[in-house]
Amino acid sequence: MKLILPFTPEYFRWLRNEAPEGGVETYPEIGENYESSVRGIYVIGDLTGLPLLKYAVDSGTKCVSLLPRSVAEKTDGEIYDLIIVGAGPAGVSAGIEAKKRGMKFLILEGNQAFHTVSSYPKGKPIFAEPSDLQISSPLQIRNGTKESLIEDLRLRLTEENLPLRENVLVSEILPSSFPKSRFAVRTQEGETFECLHLILAIGKSGDSRRLKVKGEDLPNVFHRLIDPADFQGQKVLVVGGGDSAIEASLALEESAESVTLSYRSAELSRPKEENKRRFLDLTSKGKILFFPETSVSEIRTGNVFLRSTAKEKSLSVDSTLVLIGSEPPTSFLKRIGVALQNFRSKRAWTGFFASLSFAVAVYFGKSAFYGIDWYSWAASAGLFGFGVFGILWYSMRDRSPIGLDWSLFRTFYLSTAALYFCSTYVLAKYFGTFLFGKAPGFHYTFLYSLTIVVFGIRRMKVRPTKYIRRQTWTLILVQVFPLFLLPEIILPFLGSRGFLGAPDGFLLTQVFPGGAYWKAYGLVLAWPLNMGVLYDGGITAFWLLYGIALTFLLIPYLVIRFGKGAYCGWICSCGGLAETLGDESRTKMSHGFWAYRLEHSGQWILLAAGILTAAKLLGSYSAYFQFLAQTADPIKKLYDVFVDIGLAGVLGLGAYFFLSGRVWCRMFCPLAALMHVYARFSRFRIFAEKKKCISCNVCTKVCHQGIDVMNYANRGRPMDSVQCVRCSACVTYCPTGVLSFGEIRNGKEVRETLKATL
Repeated sequence: MKLILPFTPEYFRWLRNEAPEGGVETYPEIGENYESSVRGIYVIGDLTGLPLLKYAVDSGTKCVSLLPRSVAEKTDGEIYDLIIVGAGPAGVSAGIEAKKRGMKFLILEGNQAFHTVSSYPKGKPIFAEPSDLQISSPLQIRNGTKESLIEDLRLRLTEENLPLRENVLVSEILPSSFPKSRFAVRTQEGETFECLHLILAIGKSGDSRRLKVKGEDLPNVFHRLIDPADFQGQKVLVVGGGDSAIEASLALEESAESVTLSYRSAELSRPKEENKRRFLDLTSKGKILFFPETSVSEIRTGNVFLRSTAKEKSLSVDSTLVLIGSEPPTSFLKRIGVALQNFRSKRAWTGFFASLSFAVAVYFGKSAFYGIDWYSWAASAGLFGFGVFGILWYSMRDRSPIGLDWSLFRTFYLSTAALYFCSTYVLAKYFGTFLFGKAPGFHYTFLYSLTIVVFGIRRMKVRPTKYIRRQTWTLILVQVFPLFLLPEIILPFLGSRGFLGAPDGFLLTQVFPGGAYWKAYGLVLAWPLNMGVLYDGGITAFWLLYGIALTFLLIPYLVIRFGKGAYCGWICSCGGLAETLGDESRTKMSHGFWAYRLEHSGQWILLAAGILTAAKLLGSYSAYFQFLAQTADPIKKLYDVFVDIGLAGVLGLGAYFFLSGRVWCRMFCPLAALMHVYARFSRFRIFAEKKKCISCNVCTKVCHQGIDVMNYANRGRPMDSVQCVRCSACVTYCPTGVLSFGEIRNGKEVRETLKATL
């Protein structure tokens, strides 16, 4: 076995364990009732991120059924209760439900009804998946072909006699000037329609992804296959590796002279098993040529250049089909103000700087009482920045009517908590007044615990699974009792009344020497997340033994047996805040290049923590090494500012609503970095039923540790990323129940039962 040395390229590759590094699709940000960031505008169908016809129909029915009752009231003149943009399966199902509820509504379609379905390749097979999804709409999806599906859909549309306007393209959606209306919908023809609520069912297939290579605009390059007979006797190159590309290759095999598929990856992981089996069968017989790990570098009239790692080759090609997916209509969505995932608006950036400034005030403010003056200046600057950016953020708020909903409560709570802490800091620092007789650190811990309780209750309400309830209550109880009440209230109370024993007793000499009740945090928060557990010039035998046992014995056991999430997702206070306050922003975690490059930065922080702690311990126990402790102390102060305050505090808290609550945990936490090493030996896995995976990317999108879960599922590979914190989001949000927790036991897969229905 090859020896792998720490902090070498081989070591980091070993930690990564060939984990896939795919990105996520870009979709509008929508809530649980399909509402977008603009109040009154709803998004259904493919734009929700679930590329299945049955889900599209179901989303249309559910969205209308969840609209406020006031929408169904009679309106004056030409003001509609509801306008639906798009007449695909989602839009038509929404129209059927609106008709059922007696609403005054209109459907506007820029083309013909069901245009996208009509554009499917001739004879394309239709799979009514997931088979166990029961939809209440009369618009049913059945197994068959494109032609049978179109016949069923058009028959139902005729029977329902819905108010549908075809070939009417919506160009603008503006705030209405009428008092009883909300939106003015304008078309390219110059018509304007007023409505209270608006549903977007426009799909995402209109904007095909492009290769961005020379020659892509030639007339022999296509982004959609309509009829394979159009390519009779031609040499055709298909580019892509999803179901669309595979199905096109299969359809063209009978009519084209030759069919070649180029795909950038080494294996086909995304297509359905039946499509993949048929494709590989034809390639083995030489009827379809397959060039994996190739990319198109240039397209010409009679040939195409393919680049691989080894060389570039030229293929004789008559036509090229680029089937690499599609992008949502981002320009239209941006123009009407709908927020998109992974796009940062001015308001989002302003909010980020406000949160960052508040985090500066919090962490430098509570640390200022340790006697470092410039901490106070930093905290004051943070207060100023929080005020300025907070005002700017509020001034750019959504102008739509705001009701007494969760968004308003969340904003009120966070604003109140921020003002509360800032007040405690200002009173203590500048007026010498300690609120309730407590230093700012007490109020910080109180607010931290209260936030986990409040947002934890909300998490259990919106994600009511047995696993979530158990995990969240555990996080709440660990935070409230051992990490707040015990060190801040219970121990000081007991100590002041002599209930902890004599001053020379075990508790007050070994566990809490000299009344250092803050050391109780070390009972839960292990080294090196809590450096004070072992970095201590006067460390007692208890803390030396306990700290070593917790960090190097108990936590490794938990990680190897249950996965890293046994501590990160169920015990750690950082994880507690991330899983509660950060639950709503989990989709904001970056899956881009820079994020994957940074995610093991914590290994270097772990190295620094190890060197500093070893130097301090050696200097404390041996006079020969006192110089090491003296050298370590000033470096430790820099470590505290850069790591504990800067990365864990300021960035960790400031990025909660901008980059998700797991930025610190994923990239910089030294304890997580240590557990990554343990996790390479863990038995914990997330298994996938590959045949059921629809490649919707939801599992990857909701992972706030940045794991490309979908690629694991596509390959049928048990997910063994060291980043996993067992939050269960990928399992519970998977629309087809593909994923499940489990472990490798004696070389065999053992799956757990985890309810995946939300």
